[in-house]
Amino acid sequence: MKCQEYGYENRLVYLPVNKILPNPYQTRTGFDRGSIDVLAKSIKNYGVLQPIGVRLINKKIYELIFGERRLMACKIAGIESIPAIVTEIGDREAAALTIAENMHRKNLHYIETADAVNILNNGFGYNEEEISQILSMGTEDVKKYIELNVFSKEVKNTLIKENIPREKAELLLKTKDSEIHKKIIDKVKEYELNNAKTEILVNGAIKEKMIGNAEANHRNIKKKFTDLRLFTNTLKQAVNLMNESGMTSNYEIEKCKDKYKICINIDM
Repeated sequence: MKCQEYGYENRLVYLPVNKILPNPYQTRTGFDRGSIDVLAKSIKNYGVLQPIGVRLINKKIYELIFGERRLMACKIAGIESIPAIVTEIGDREAAALTIAENMHRKNLHYIETADAVNILNNGFGYNEEEISQILSMGTEDVKKYIELNVFSKEVKNTLIKENIPREKAELLLKTKDSEIHKKIIDKVKEYELNNAKTEILVNGAIKEKMIGNAEANHRNIKKKFTDLRLFTNTLKQAVNLMNESGMTSNYEIEKCKDKYKICINIDM
């Protein structure tokens, strides 16, 4: 069947696979190549049994909305065209539709879900109630996934790579410090810590960080006082030198909240 030109909303057509751009809102970070190879063999033997979804970008180029595995399998199988439902929707609706479709698939990592929620929330301005409806999940779950986006990209990748359970990841939310996050993840993986021990480790790391910051502040304050003494000693020497030269001079140092006010009086 030849590729038909798009003319109506939600019309089923056959499209060349090389005319379909990848989905920019795809949050899944990994695909099982083995299962895609199996799908490719099935498509080669029986064809594509379920159409993919796309939207029209211009008169000749389309963008994938859902069905990435089928599209990948067609390319592997050497299939030149694929059945597709073409629809006219904007970026905001396309993101919602894509992410909603992905959420119904198995084995989606909680970090991938958090990224998806973040795209809808920060990327397209959907509020928690709207996301709850789009993804068919409770608002409390939506809030938790939004909180998980405090993690840096590096920490997120590590959570996925090291297969850290969501419960342990949520314990890390007590702090926004990426260095603490990385330190705890390493310890959890190395010693196979349970939730209780992970929480103890997190609390200890936060306390250690707070003590370190307090000590650093104390050193800075002490250094400022040392610098002030050096300055006043130099000032005192200058005033003494003026007095020895026949001038009458003196100075006063007045503390004003978080600063010092220095007045020098010289009688000519």
